[in-house]
Amino acid sequence: MDLELRHLRALVTVADTRSLTRAARLLHVSQPALSGLLRRVERIVGGALFVRSPTGCVPTRLGADVVADARTVLAGVSALTERLGEQRAPTGPLRVGGYCGFLHLAVSRWLRDRPWSHGVSVQEDQDETATLHRLATGALDLALVYLPPLPDPVVPEGVESLVVHPREPVFVILAPDHPLAGAREVPFAGLGEHPWADDAPGTTRWSAYLQRVCRRHGVALDQPHRPQCLATLLDLVRAGMAVAPALATREDRPASIAVRAIEGAPLWQELRLCYRPGTPVAAHAEEIHAAVVASYAGRRGCSAAFDTWWHERGRELLLTR
Repeated sequence: MDLELRHLRALVTVADTRSLTRAARLLHVSQPALSGLLRRVERIVGGALFVRSPTGCVPTRLGADVVADARTVLAGVSALTERLGEQRAPTGPLRVGGYCGFLHLAVSRWLRDRPWSHGVSVQEDQDETATLHRLATGALDLALVYLPPLPDPVVPEGVESLVVHPREPVFVILAPDHPLAGAREVPFAGLGEHPWADDAPGTTRWSAYLQRVCRRHGVALDQPHRPQCLATLLDLVRAGMAVAPALATREDRPASIAVRAIEGAPLWQELRLCYRPGTPVAAHAEEIHAAVVASYAGRRGCSAAFDTWWHERGRELLLTR
């Protein structure tokens, strides 16, 4: 059996997601089918391509070489396809992906009104690796993503990015009458004394980063709730049944949701604007980036926690990014 493009795409997807489950979902196949495909490819190349590790499914030395070659081939095919005019016509709506709160809609509204834009299609995915994979394969035109500070690279080859903010702190949301809501900042250790609602441990890069920081600070989070829907998570918080992580730009609503900073800012993420080179979006990347930064800076007033951070550190970091 010869290697086919579908085999190469599968290898790259597994390498990017570090998970057979997530890769199978992106490839629209079952996990057993993907596992069988990988075994057949390994027989062809003569060795194991991936191994399981604490950080997920990672390439072996042979696997890294094969994945690198696969990326080169797929990039060449993509360039040829574009040259032959087989890609989506540039007159279609710009497909904006990511999961970044108010900025997602702010940039989409701004793009909608550009003379070079032909409408906007807003798409969301909580998993940044899935978003970046879709961007790399041409299923998205632009993405705003938060990247936890983990050592493994996540932005795939063929995707370029501009930093919007290099170190945005992660805040928490809780009910206004929650015992922790009385302080301006919540002690990190105190979060372990209350139910926590978040991604299931080990399922996303964020959850891996959170566990790493908790181990470093000796904090054990009690996580009985694992909501898949933001509305459910907010209902849990409003009812006082959970505390949850929140983007620093989340709006404080005194009657229902209190936004608080975590003492010492132990959790943070980098916010990036991502796109593919050689596309209409790439031609306007600096312009889009400036609009995103302006929207970000205009978020002052969303909460006292944001305003304090912005005044003390956030504005300075944005100006020196």
